[in-house]
Amino acid sequence: MNGVTKATKPAAKKGRPKQVKKEVEMEEIPSPEEIVEDLDTIAEEVIFGKNQARTYALREVWYPSFKEIIADPTVPEDAREEVMFLTLTNALLDMLMDVVPKEMALTFARNLDDYLAVTLVNKEYGVDLLKTFQKEFTDSMGKDFRSEEKLMAALQSFEDEWWDTPRDDIGGKSPNEALEEMAEKYEL
Repeated sequence: MNGVTKATKPAAKKGRPKQVKKEVEMEEIPSPEEIVEDLDTIAEEVIFGKNQARTYALREVWYPSFKEIIADPTVPEDAREEVMFLTLTNALLDMLMDVVPKEMALTFARNLDDYLAVTLVNKEYGVDLLKTFQKEFTDSMGKDFRSEEKLMAALQSFEDEWWDTPRDDIGGKSPNEALEEMAEKYEL
């Protein structure tokens, strides 16, 4: 055949190929509550669970320079521990304010100031304002609300009065007055 080969055509297919039916196992889709709970658990682990490791990392970053600060002969012996604490706290706060995105930094700073003011009032008067608020709210308004909107309305009306009412357990001041006084005292 003169070196020419005959090309063969593929055989014609009869019908369509059989489709294999796959059984799809339906996974249970978690409820919104389960998703929130999972996210809360993950957030807790990321936010607080790694603090011991962060502490060791910060030791590597800061401890040598802090040792130099307190070893400085101009720092009085009896003030060295306080100087180290204040230096460390200032460095930590600077770092936190620097790593928080700018759009959140102001809110973070205000929340920290509020937290410190509440904690200082609690310490000075031997109270726990937030637990007291929660207990008195529950005693006054109950704990069963039919909707989130009803809960928020009850909270708003109770909160407006509670924080502005003078209390014997904080020297006759309202919680807001005590907090403002403490914030002013510490320039928060």
